[in-house]
Amino acid sequence: MYSARGMSKGDIFIVDDNPNNLNLLYGILKTAGYQVRVASNGRRAVDTIPSFPPELVMLDIQMPEMDGYEVCRQLKEHPASSAVPVIFISALDDVVDKVRAFEVGGVDFVTKPFHAEEVIARVETQITLFRLRRELERQNVELASKNAELLRAQEQTHRIFSALSETLPGTVLDGKYRLDRKIGTGGFGAVYRALHINLDRYVAVKVLRPSPGNDSPEAVERFRHEAISACRLNHPNAVSVLDFGISSTGIAYLVMELLDGQTLKQILTERGALPLADTARILAPVCEALDVAHAAGVVHRDIKPDNIFLHHGETGETVKVLDFGIAKLVGDAGHAEGQGITETGVILGTLDYIAPERVSGRAYDGQADVYSVGVVLYQTLAGRLPFRIEQGGGPYAIAFKHVTEEAQPLDELMPDLPSAVVGLVRGAMDKDPAKRPTARELAQELSAVAGDS
Repeated sequence: MYSARGMSKGDIFIVDDNPNNLNLLYGILKTAGYQVRVASNGRRAVDTIPSFPPELVMLDIQMPEMDGYEVCRQLKEHPASSAVPVIFISALDDVVDKVRAFEVGGVDFVTKPFHAEEVIARVETQITLFRLRRELERQNVELASKNAELLRAQEQTHRIFSALSETLPGTVLDGKYRLDRKIGTGGFGAVYRALHINLDRYVAVKVLRPSPGNDSPEAVERFRHEAISACRLNHPNAVSVLDFGISSTGIAYLVMELLDGQTLKQILTERGALPLADTARILAPVCEALDVAHAAGVVHRDIKPDNIFLHHGETGETVKVLDFGIAKLVGDAGHAEGQGITETGVILGTLDYIAPERVSGRAYDGQADVYSVGVVLYQTLAGRLPFRIEQGGGPYAIAFKHVTEEAQPLDELMPDLPSAVVGLVRGAMDKDPAKRPTARELAQELSAVAGDS
């Protein structure tokens, strides 16, 4: 790996008051292809390095006037040199000396007398890591800029759509559906109580929010085809989609059965958490609906309490899963199946509930929905999400926790919870999709553990 600095393998600054050591190190590194600068005392190093920071500093400890510890401390305090890695070089081989070197900011420690192969290996490692960190920082800045631009575009779309959604009541879509009043809003659009004029029957009409890539003639045709395959699932626990279309004014909409009741999110907001029996009674039917969807090749991609509805109908309470296929219809135009946050800056779904394979951009299937159900299970039982953003965390910090962290075990929060339930939630939230139960297995296990409680 060669840098632009004179086509050298890297830029190194050596600080040592011993001419023999200085010359020896200089010769080893210069022969290996590195650009090398030197200083024979700490004061000169502190004055010189921040003006033209190297990629690595090799720093002696025992020097008159200013020892290596103080040199390192001052370099780390200066913004221009704070990120430059420091390898300490010393005849001292005591653990206390090494610990102090790391405490002031050193990344490695080489003991005199030097061995050329060891010096080169340690130098190459630290310069490689430094360059990787620098490239990652550059990419993060670039990603932050793209995210800010995307958020501005989304905010503008949101403002326009919000204004439009307030003016739609009274509108008749395609001469069939009169929008009466708005009854809900979500990430994918606004829902209205509407009258099917010809049948004199009330229905729910979801007007879909426009998104990039869904406004072309090809996207319109794609919407028509995918609405058939993704939205018409024949299952009592999936909300029935009765019709779909794009109006003459370009408004994409879905017509669904009109529900009466509450979402699981509303229930959790009121009650905080639910007993195991209630949790199983609600989420087992969700898994049964997902099982049918997955068999039909449909991945929901946005399972969360907002999309689980407890409908009070003529025959009693029925659990309904909302928005089947909506994520696919609204958000996928122009995007590959496996893309994740790192590739597009956008991801379909809700980050609090998203499966790790989707965050990292890997291929996924219905097991991603099972993970999301596992998160909902955890939240419904514990009254809190398994992962939370610390103060100052970025918008995607919670998503990366799904990839890198394990949730606090439920039995630590709820000591009386049966071990079978703890294991069931842990299994549903396994980082490896292959180790999770299927939706059908999760439904059966949920019903079993609830029956045993």
